[in-house]
Parts: sequence; structure tokens; C-alpha cells
Amino acid sequence: MASAGAALAATAGCLGSTESDDERPAAYTTPAAAEFDGVVDSQWLESNLDDAHLLDVRDEEAFGESRIPGAYHFPNAEMLDSYAEETPDGFEASPEAIAWTLSEAGIEPDDDVVVYGAESNLWETYAIYTLNALGHQGRVSLLDGGFTVWDAAGGETVSEAPEAQEASYEAELDTGVVATREFVAGNVDEEGAGIPILDMRSPAEYWGEDQRGELDRFGHVTGATNLNFVQSIDDEAGRLRSPEELETLWIDDAGLSPDETAVAYCQTAIRASVGWFVLDQLGFEDVRNYEGSWADWGTLSEDDGYYYTTGEDTGTVVDTFA
Repeated sequence: MASAGAALAATAGCLGSTESDDERPAAYTTPAAAEFDGVVDSQWLESNLDDAHLLDVRDEEAFGESRIPGAYHFPNAEMLDSYAEETPDGFEASPEAIAWTLSEAGIEPDDDVVVYGAESNLWETYAIYTLNALGHQGRVSLLDGGFTVWDAAGGETVSEAPEAQEASYEAELDTGVVATREFVAGNVDEEGAGIPILDMRSPAEYWGEDQRGELDRFGHVTGATNLNFVQSIDDEAGRLRSPEELETLWIDDAGLSPDETAVAYCQTAIRASVGWFVLDQLGFEDVRNYEGSWADWGTLSEDDGYYYTTGEDTGTVVDTFA
């Protein structure tokens, strides 16, 4: 799927859509799909629909009303946010429910998969991160622009429920994409962080002003840089920002280098998955998502080495596209 948008540019006029080029939405082809290995657009999908394994992460009602042919539902509430957790005994994962769902979708560990939601947002990237954490061997890509663009471009849709398949899926966990609480703690002390720690929440959450959940403390991991996840998404177009804009945001303005180990976190690791995904596409060799995120770190104590900082205007906020 590498550079899928660029590879299909020459064949766009041969595709079967009834929409003319000037009638298609702007995000029918996207800059990210032309550049990134893990991103495809609706133009690519139109040409490859018969061969694509599709996972739809929208809510159940939207999925039941209309879906892309061949898509299976990948529900977030029951699985994506419960397959792993931080416990007093450390990080624990229970991938059985997700493996069962993938089997029902006819997906095996070495299959290439495309994930889509309504647009390009956080549940899609969390699903992609989750499959990577399960050790999925095939490429897992984001449909940039999602169902909204596909539908607006006149792409085929169906409403009947898909038939269950009989594939076999055995997960082999890859914790190399996961940052546990102990991994974070091992790279943070009272003076700051030894590696880039990226807080993907709003500045108000980062400073401890917007207090979410029944936690013992609010603020940010000491030494973390705030970079609100929404800055990586072009809301107007419903897609990822261009590779050039993402490089400006993450590399130029945030000062990150692809040869560094980087950790993203938010409240529950879902918003942070956007940062994890973008950095992976930008070529970072070691980028991890803190699965527990602030819902975990906010319950811990500095006496045990889990340092935090709180207060307005503390830390560093990158607001290039705020």
C-alpha cells in the first residue's frame, strides 16, 4: 500500500465512479495517502475494494444504516478500550475478544487491513495501534477522510449485516508499541524527561485546570510537551494534515527527531494514538502509546517515582495549528 495515492494518480480516470473529478470531495485523494505507507484514500479504495479487508469503527447505529461493502464492525466500547490495562501487578492484556472479532471478519494475522471511521479521527488510529499491539503482521492502514468522503464521492454502500466468516486469528502481543507506566517512570525524574513524552490532551488538561475522572492529581507527566491531538487533523477537509504540515508540527516546532524514542499519552490512550500513528508514518523508529495514560498516572504517587507537574503555564505547549 506504499504511496497508494501517488501510485493511482495516473489511473484515476479509469475508475468506475459515476462522480466526475470536480464533483468529488477534496479529500477523495489526500496528500497523506500519496506519501505515507499506512494511509490510503477513497480513490485507492475504489480501485481495490474487492481485495480490501475493511474494519468500520463507527458506532453500531451508523454501521447498521450504511457501510462500505465488505466492511465488518470493530466496536470500540467493548474491545478497543478494554483489551489491556495497567494493574497493581503491571501491564496486562486480554486480546481474546478482539481476536474473535477479527476471525468473524475473515481477517488473519498476515492480511492487509484498512480501518475507517466517519472521517479521520482518534478511534481509527486507536484501532490501528491496537492491531499493531496484537502483533498483526499485515499492513494496517487508515482510510483518510473515512466514510464521509467515500459516501460523498458516490462510493458504493450497503446496509445489510455482513456474514460471519471462519478465519483463524491468534494474537501474538507486540509490546514494542506500548509504553507501560514503568517504562514512562524509567524515563522521567523530578527534573524532567529523558525522552520525548508527548501529552496529546488540551492545554487545560495538561495544566490540571480541566480535571477529568475521579483521580488523585491533575496536571502532566513532568517534562512532557503538550501537543493537542486535533492539530494533526484538518477538520475542514475531514482528513489528516499534509505530510509537510505534520513535519512542521512534530519535527520543526515540537523539535522531535525520528531516531528518538517517543511516548504519547492522553487520558485513556485513545487521543494519544493519533500522535503514535502520525509519528510512525513520519518514520520514527520507536514510538509508543502509554496505554494507562493520565487515567493511570493520575492515581499514582511521586513518592513511588511517578513525577508530575501542575499549574497554568507550566511546561511547554506546541500550538502550531491550535
